[in-house]
Amino acid sequence: MDLGRLPRPVRFALIALAALVGLALLLPPLLAPWIGARVRSEAQQRGMRAEWRSLAFRWPLTVELRGLTVTRADDATPVLTAGHVEAAVGTHGLTLHPLVRRVVLEDAHIVLPSSSMPDADETDTTPADADHGPSAPRVRAAADQAVQALMIPARWLPTLRVNALTVQRGDSLFARLDAFTVTHVAGGVQLAASGAFTSEREVPFDVAVQWNRDDRLVGRFDFQVPVAEGRSVSMPFVLDGQLHQDRRAGVVSVGDGTKLSLGPVELRLSGQVRRSGPRVQLALETDGVTARALQKHLPHAVLGPLADLPVAGSWDWRASLYVNVDAPDSTRFTADVIPHGLALAGSDAKLRLGRLQGPFLAEIHVPRGIVYRDLSSANPHFRTLDRISPLLQHALLTNEDGGFYRHRGFNTEAIQLAMAANLRSGTFKRGAGTVTMQLARNLFLGHQRTLSRKGQEVVLAWILEHLTGLSKDRLLEIYLNIIEWGPGVHGADEAAQFYFDKNAGELTLDEALFLTVIVPSPSRWKSRVDANGQLRPWARAQMAYIARKMVSREWLAPEQVPSAEALQITLRGEAAKVFTPRDSAQTNPEPVSL
Repeated sequence: MDLGRLPRPVRFALIALAALVGLALLLPPLLAPWIGARVRSEAQQRGMRAEWRSLAFRWPLTVELRGLTVTRADDATPVLTAGHVEAAVGTHGLTLHPLVRRVVLEDAHIVLPSSSMPDADETDTTPADADHGPSAPRVRAAADQAVQALMIPARWLPTLRVNALTVQRGDSLFARLDAFTVTHVAGGVQLAASGAFTSEREVPFDVAVQWNRDDRLVGRFDFQVPVAEGRSVSMPFVLDGQLHQDRRAGVVSVGDGTKLSLGPVELRLSGQVRRSGPRVQLALETDGVTARALQKHLPHAVLGPLADLPVAGSWDWRASLYVNVDAPDSTRFTADVIPHGLALAGSDAKLRLGRLQGPFLAEIHVPRGIVYRDLSSANPHFRTLDRISPLLQHALLTNEDGGFYRHRGFNTEAIQLAMAANLRSGTFKRGAGTVTMQLARNLFLGHQRTLSRKGQEVVLAWILEHLTGLSKDRLLEIYLNIIEWGPGVHGADEAAQFYFDKNAGELTLDEALFLTVIVPSPSRWKSRVDANGQLRPWARAQMAYIARKMVSREWLAPEQVPSAEALQITLRGEAAKVFTPRDSAQTNPEPVSL
């Protein structure tokens, strides 16, 4: 073809087209190295290292990686592996600003750090004196990233397809995502997911949510809760409400009237997330709930021993939460149950709460199984409250539940303080369990770390305080006679005999403080002393701190507070044998001063 004979506009169009075709053929091999460098740079800025088996660029503006591995740069800890990652890029409107239009992730594995509550830290040398300060940097960074994600307009979300994704938390598999999609529709955006959460048992789930252009949010969450080997029951939740984004003001809000329903039980939600802070404000409420409705629509596996508890009447529930990451001490949490004729109706064959009023055989749940203690005069170690040292009672309450005689089952003030402390430390360093909650756990529930078990614990604590007629003194008396204080050691008198060869009513202040610091991790009581049998400095610091806190609650006079250096105890009895040579002829081992 003689281009010279063609009209000038046609010649120009053909030349331009040929140039574009040539550019299209030349760009992929030129762009792939540049894209790879950018991916590595972005990972490096976040303290990560990214590697892959192959990276390719193809039209239309699509990047594909195979065999992707992302690790932490400092210790090579794996964060993400993926068999196939694909991203397609486009532009918004007439601008040239690039946007990710489509993402595909297949055969991927994500590793999250463990978030379980740690045991008491035996190396902690500062018990709790520093109760103020900002949030930990990593908490602030995570909060900022979460808020930025919430501020992304729903209509700008890329089309997303995820297949075969597993999420590992610590050493355990946390979740399996079989499929997850984000799809744009005329009315907004649809999200669908299916997979399973894993803990003691696998809980499959199926989620479908649509966020419409008028900000209406509707969806369904269906969880298959296992109830027996190879059998599960459905627990479907329905969501209907409003979710608004104001990117200019930096606010995402859940509209009033938003409801999450399970059968006839409706939970109303409202709240805001603000970029400044970031700050989170959330309110939850429900009315007219009955035990029968929950027992009908919640599986036995979720309710546990509450599944057959006969309760008459109904109740309303209100809860609210305010968190400002910039100011942890401003954290506020409230929760209130408003009863309407609530009462235990008939006998509860499983829990037998009525037996707690008098002598009974306690079935004590410990991590290794169940042990039994007779809480009656037939047990030589059973002690009524007036026969247990007040120093031990007050030291233990100071450390475990300072508001015991003020709250009614759970302590919202302690929850606020724990949340603030955890924000400052960046870890789950402090809990907010009460003596009543510990009693419910030890007598009825066990020590599994699951959300359902924690919920059962809170509800049982409320029931023990409100519906059984048990006094605070009786609850404390039972607690002091069953809690674990060492290997096979349960109750204050067994502990006093094991460590000091004396009765629970004869303990000194130093001895009471020592027994108090053992309670959070009784199986590790020996860690509080060194190889020479001397109290470790951090254990002395903990004991001295508790004594100072006892003064603030008027349980100890200021002049009675010992310095950490002055604290001293003498182990006798069975505990002393750990630090002395065993001699079959020796019936009374020498005491060990600590």
